[in-house]
Amino acid sequence: MKKCWQIRNEADSNVAEMLIYGEISDETWLGDEVTPQQFASDLKQLNGKDLTVRVNSPGGDVFAAQSIYNQLMDYTGNVTMHIDGLCASAATIITCSADKVIMPDNAIFMIHNPQSALFGCYDSDNLQQMAGQLDTVKQTIVNVYNKRCHAVLSENKIKKMMDNETWMSAQEAKDNGFIDEIDTKNKVKNSLKDGVLIVNSISCNLKSFKNTAELEQILQKNEQKGAKIMPNEPKNQDNDLLTKLKNLLGINEDLANKAPTADDPVNIERQRMTDLDAMNEVGNSAINKIIDTAKKNGATPESIKPYIDAVKTAAVDKQNSAAQNNQKTIDAITNLVKDNLGSGAAGVQPNTAGQVTDEQKQFAEKQKQAKDVSDIINNMRGQK
Repeated sequence: MKKCWQIRNEADSNVAEMLIYGEISDETWLGDEVTPQQFASDLKQLNGKDLTVRVNSPGGDVFAAQSIYNQLMDYTGNVTMHIDGLCASAATIITCSADKVIMPDNAIFMIHNPQSALFGCYDSDNLQQMAGQLDTVKQTIVNVYNKRCHAVLSENKIKKMMDNETWMSAQEAKDNGFIDEIDTKNKVKNSLKDGVLIVNSISCNLKSFKNTAELEQILQKNEQKGAKIMPNEPKNQDNDLLTKLKNLLGINEDLANKAPTADDPVNIERQRMTDLDAMNEVGNSAINKIIDTAKKNGATPESIKPYIDAVKTAAVDKQNSAAQNNQKTIDAITNLVKDNLGSGAAGVQPNTAGQVTDEQKQFAEKQKQAKDVSDIINNMRGQK
């Protein structure tokens, strides 16, 4: 089970700590109760201790965020939110549950309308029904924001800010009532490259957002104020957050103090995730699905590029005639399958009876990948 939170509960401490770093889980919240029940169980084990929640997230599944929000609202202990870098989209719902929200002066806060990825074929009635569902989801989010910000923002103002995809500096978030206090001591490390924002090592692909010019202005202002935009690298500040993270994650102090190198496994993995995010395309759910799968199974950008190119070919072909569409898509898949099956692994015989060689395993995996791509493209064309 994937969890988008980690809890640290030391017996000799009166305050527990939770980390919500990265995307909010969308794997096990919809259609099953395992994750909400697990979250509730973890909270119950804290026995009402005061809770510090540290958030650095580009958002994720709105229903997961709403569930976390509701459970934290019901929590008996005092809840303090620290925004450790980026608080965007669904993550902002969670921060609204706190008794106090604290945000560094060069961190980033963003609200926008809920979105839904489309995959398959829909008629007008289907799309209108989906639009109505999104309107309902939006109203639930507005209700959360309104409860926290009603003293300074009207409900209509909140809706307009969501419509416009509003990026906020710490001061703007405070002026609008989303946070209570600005932290001027701890600084956030940001980098913006090729449409990917990385905030304290958490990446956010900006290709799915429409108002990034506002974000760039915030980053420029932060830089002018002296909160310099730094390269993406591990945080070296010897502060309370770093110490707690090291203890939570069991980081060896000697290894942590070593200067990072280009071939460091952490840097390699971070670069892999960044490169995969850069391949994403707004509105193309097939490509998004391939990239999400690649992130989870460790695939490199180079290994999935042929599949993404094939999907792009199919998407372009949809604008052409049916005959051209069919032929070009078939050609793309054929070439892809030829490339994948060109290793000759199919002819390799087992060394002993019942034994499967590595070559045969690789060949079987390539066959599966080719079939997956074919299925995706056929679904894009409305075929079963």
